[in-house]
Amino acid sequence: MRAIASLLLGSSLVLLLGGCSISESSSNPFEWSSDSTGSSSGSSSRNRGEEYRNDVRQYTQAYVQSGGDFDTFTHGLSGIASKHGVSNWESDDNTYVGIGQGLKQAGVTTMQLDVWKTNLSKGDAKKAAAIQKGYDSVQGPN
Repeated sequence: MRAIASLLLGSSLVLLLGGCSISESSSNPFEWSSDSTGSSSGSSSRNRGEEYRNDVRQYTQAYVQSGGDFDTFTHGLSGIASKHGVSNWESDDNTYVGIGQGLKQAGVTTMQLDVWKTNLSKGDAKKAAAIQKGYDSVQGPN
């Protein structure tokens, strides 16, 4: 079952990428770079959370469209979180809302969405609900 989930998760739709960049390196082919990762001293925590969520959304969309393994995806999330001062991305709702938004923008089907929710939430209904919330908040191709 895990192999099927990994296969579905690794499946990607080929769409045009916009507003993000992924650079290849030998250690991490999904090294994330975004102009919005820098935060000014005047930014409120809400704006920082929104910037973080937007970067997660863009990263997720780009990742789904280009494919890769699940461990690489989660490693990239750790890097984005670190750049935004998020010490534990796995406990931050903005992570999961951003993932849901990115999945919608990447055009994943509801079946693929269910696989992502299962793999990322690890049985946590709150995390799964946050992914669904993000997915539902975006007007998109589905």
